[in-house]
Amino acid sequence: MKKEKSRYIYAPYVCVTSTDGPSKEYTDFMSQYNKDHEVCPKCGTKEHTTTLMGYILDMDNKEKYKDLNNCKCSNCGDVHTCHERVKN
Repeated sequence: MKKEKSRYIYAPYVCVTSTDGPSKEYTDFMSQYNKDHEVCPKCGTKEHTTTLMGYILDMDNKEKYKDLNNCKCSNCGDVHTCHERVKN
């Protein structure tokens, strides 16, 4: 029987979550962020398709947060990032 070598995975970020769910501060921030980036910048429609990559929110630098998932407007077909969407 051949002995396997140990393997390590190095990651720049490690996700730490609470068993109680997301904090109120996180939930409030993300709720407001989603309202501020709700509609297509070209036609103002809410309906869109998007990729589902998770982006890290540094709670000490919330103003630098950007959701860079790709969006495609279901109405006009414009392609943009979630961060480029605008407030309704």
